[in-house]
Amino acid sequence: MLMNVLIMISWFDKVAGAENGGGFHYEQAVDLNKYCNCAIYYPYDRFIKDKFGSGIESGVQVYRSKYKLENKLRNRLYMYLAMKKIVKEFKPDIIHAHVATEVGRFAIILGKLFRIPVIITEHSTVEASGVETFPHYHYAKFAYGHSKYNACVSDNLCKKVSAIFPNYSFHTVYNGISEMEPRNNMGKYRKEDAVNIGIVAGFYSRDIKGMQFVLPAVSKMKSNGYRVHLHVMGDGEYKQEFVELANELGIDKQCTFYGNCKKDKLFDIVSEMDYVVSASIFESFGCAVAEAAMLGKPIVASRSGGVESIVTPKNGILVDKGSEDAIYRGLVEMYDKYKQYDGVKISKEAREKFGMTAISMKYLEIYKEAIERYNNN
Repeated sequence: MLMNVLIMISWFDKVAGAENGGGFHYEQAVDLNKYCNCAIYYPYDRFIKDKFGSGIESGVQVYRSKYKLENKLRNRLYMYLAMKKIVKEFKPDIIHAHVATEVGRFAIILGKLFRIPVIITEHSTVEASGVETFPHYHYAKFAYGHSKYNACVSDNLCKKVSAIFPNYSFHTVYNGISEMEPRNNMGKYRKEDAVNIGIVAGFYSRDIKGMQFVLPAVSKMKSNGYRVHLHVMGDGEYKQEFVELANELGIDKQCTFYGNCKKDKLFDIVSEMDYVVSASIFESFGCAVAEAAMLGKPIVASRSGGVESIVTPKNGILVDKGSEDAIYRGLVEMYDKYKQYDGVKISKEAREKFGMTAISMKYLEIYKEAIERYNNN
């Protein structure tokens, strides 16, 4: 009899499904459904009219409950009523919650009420979650302390969270990346008279993804005679500010902003790059960097946490974060030696380390052990 796994998520990409970049929740659920019954529950939906909703989305059973910031008590009631319905319909054997300080703490409570074991995967960085401060420290302590297994998506995050909560055990389980081979370079996007550099970033903050360092670094490269073209994939409310900054720096002709890209287009563009850059201030993992590695691309990345589990001397260069000069030096160093990297080996090692199926197999074992421990207590 197949195991029933309910994935509870703290955020939800507003994209129609895994095949269009619906995020790791969808992609992991799609893969897990090959080996068990997997459904998603999102308890923070601010757009549905009813207090509870469900349906098949891109081949995955998705449950939602209504959420309004101004009514916390009602939100909790909706979570309870939703879980009551989920237990009746789906009958979960285990709850897999993502992010302790968000949905994780509620998953623990619901697990106790409905007698279901819970495991937690931590995706949120220490900086973003505020886990060292009140009240988030206590939210996380409660969640980790009652979880049957605590996973972190990178070695760096695992080390940081372990230092804050030394009485609990944490283990690294990387985000699974849908396995792909390097694509044929068709030349649709690349500029043939330049070295092509790609960056994938969401512009939902002015600062986190480090574009304020990348664009001046590209401008400096232009001034010093380097022929480069920056391909920017990603959207968000602050994208236009960086388009305007590129214009002010006089590199508008050396930059292409594609906006939001569906997965296929994004991978087509990245496949045509000579190398990629990540200038984030902090990352819990760095899915875009892992995807670039899987496509065989050398990487220049700032030491932002999670990417340090991905970037090695075999596939790229790590530089100091928060520094225009550091990004510039990394881009110039890679400009001179990107052809020395073996794209086939970069891709193979990334698939072995982050491949979705390998991560799913690991979680299946974790689920089985957690259920067994719960039933034996």
